[in-house]
Amino acid sequence: MMNEGVHFDLGYSSALYLGFKLVSVNVSDIMAMGCVPKYLFLDLAFTSDADEELFDGIYDGIHEAIRLYGVSLLGGDLCSSRSDTVLAATVIGEGDRVVFRKGAMPGDRIYITSSTGDSGCGLQILKRLDDESRERVRRQKSRVEPDVCTGPDLKLQSDSGPVISLGWRPGFRLIKRHLIPVARDSRDMAAFANAMLDISDGLFIDLSRLCDESGTGAIIYSDQVPISPELAEASGLLGMDALKMAVSGGEDYEILFTSSNFPLEAYNASHDIKVSCIGEITASERAVIDKEGKRSPLTAAGYEHFGQ
Repeated sequence: MMNEGVHFDLGYSSALYLGFKLVSVNVSDIMAMGCVPKYLFLDLAFTSDADEELFDGIYDGIHEAIRLYGVSLLGGDLCSSRSDTVLAATVIGEGDRVVFRKGAMPGDRIYITSSTGDSGCGLQILKRLDDESRERVRRQKSRVEPDVCTGPDLKLQSDSGPVISLGWRPGFRLIKRHLIPVARDSRDMAAFANAMLDISDGLFIDLSRLCDESGTGAIIYSDQVPISPELAEASGLLGMDALKMAVSGGEDYEILFTSSNFPLEAYNASHDIKVSCIGEITASERAVIDKEGKRSPLTAAGYEHFGQ
């Protein structure tokens, strides 16, 4: 479910991006269990002042996601809303081997795909864009088109007041990670995984949920958490802690899994989306170890649906 004012702001996102994201985040739940998405149902509620541009844009994004993931739209419901736009999707999938959150065992290594924190940083950039830069982002028409890597810098307002310039290439790539995330195909990982889920609310809070379900602990080596060059650049300009964003920023939809025998080097040699080992499952201890060897508690930092 995606509720206006809670999960999205139409001042930041185009309708096309919103429709794509609605399907993508639900597909991610299926792929995060090692399965294949097959069927899609939609429930959409619009206010009385919603226009055709909003309606058509959302469906254009839905259609683009349907083509990308190969799912079939079978039906759903359409109704009016008194205050805000509400969008919900249900995806049904199938798989030969289903991997759950429960199943991690002491001694398993902990792995994640790609990098985390990019989506959270993209949201911070969106909130600070000036009107012209925001409109340039909204004019981008398609998710599957190659990145538009040239153009004027994005203009952002800093906390201290001065306007910050961020290059279009790193800035838009971070924004895309937030507005139009792509679900990760986990089938080649699932064959080796004992437990798995997608990172929707933040690396540490979702890892804590996996450990809670499995009855285990976890140790994370902070210097092994992958940070993208774009996050490193933008966080430096904005005065943010890149590692903190990487472990607590939500909506990355990367795959987090544990395994005792995952062939990391062979997998990375044959796949575009790389996997990193960031720690190990323990019997009970939950800790973060920095590059100097200092231990600190692993806290479940991230987005909480009923938090403040």
